[in-house]
Amino acid sequence: MADQKFVKLKSIGNKFIKLKCKDCGNEQITYTKISSVVVCNICGSTMARPTGGTLETTSEVTGVL
Repeated sequence: MADQKFVKLKSIGNKFIKLKCKDCGNEQITYTKISSVVVCNICGSTMARPTGGTLETTSEVTGVL
């Protein structure tokens, strides 16, 4: 897990997004301004973490809702 690179999302705003887990391919919907860590419901890997503003993610953003 130490080799995961988190990328901060920019210019998305306050929206719901669909994230795809890099480990198992599961897709989950979350908000861009999270207050706790988002983990995959299937494999338990960390998909996103809070930064005090817009989230940082290791997952692919597959859609903005």
